[in-house]
Amino acid sequence: MARVVLAAATSHVGAIVKDPHTAPADSGVLHDAWRRLDAEIAAAELDGVVVVATDHYETFGLDNYPAFCLGVADDFEGWGEFGNPGGRIKGRPGLAAELLHGLTEAGFETARSHTMRLDHSFTVPCTKLPAAAAAGVVPLFVNCNTPPLPTLRRCLRLGRALRETPGEARIGVIATGGLSHWVGLPRFGDINPAFDEAFLSLLERGGVAETLDWSDRWIEHEAGNGALELRTWLIAAGAAGCGPARTYAYRPMPAWTVGIGIAAFEVAP
Repeated sequence: MARVVLAAATSHVGAIVKDPHTAPADSGVLHDAWRRLDAEIAAAELDGVVVVATDHYETFGLDNYPAFCLGVADDFEGWGEFGNPGGRIKGRPGLAAELLHGLTEAGFETARSHTMRLDHSFTVPCTKLPAAAAAGVVPLFVNCNTPPLPTLRRCLRLGRALRETPGEARIGVIATGGLSHWVGLPRFGDINPAFDEAFLSLLERGGVAETLDWSDRWIEHEAGNGALELRTWLIAAGAAGCGPARTYAYRPMPAWTVGIGIAAFEVAP
């Protein structure tokens, strides 16, 4: 079985690195949480990290918009869009090939890309978690933007399939996205801390399965279209074995227009 030894999740808004010191009492707590998570990643001595994220119409457009796509290149270039982190991130093509084969065997016709570029949903977490970037990254794109979206149940199953892929590499899975935020809508800038805290509490008690009947319409109403990115969190939860999570930090960040959550999952043996 694949040796998933670490699974975590974090928000990815570009303002985290472009405006890092706003509201210092809150942003300082969050930056400290990222440092603690980064230290945990470094201590895990990983052979590679699957970074599960979406895309904001930089790499994928309506000419070709997969539900899932795995990056299999030697390295990946960041778009650096709108002043977000760019540069190149080391890949793990051998590990990516093994995971792609395992997902296919599990019934997931996951697209693959040898030229996939990464927007801020990948590059911001890699900037805040340099130990993950140093281990080498397998980017896993998930459609969280353009209906029809893969269901929450499908995303959780994909995480479980990652966990069950044969191989001996020590793998980390880091989900990125959410929490509550409204993108390109009249409610842009709104945050729903009650939704965010309830979601994190649910994860802390190992109740990820309770999310599976949530409709996208309900999620959007309660927490914005940006909260549809919680799909990535479900993939990380599935990869961990659906055990309980621990929240490193949560803060509603109006200056960043997002409820920021940082968490790690207890990985089942």
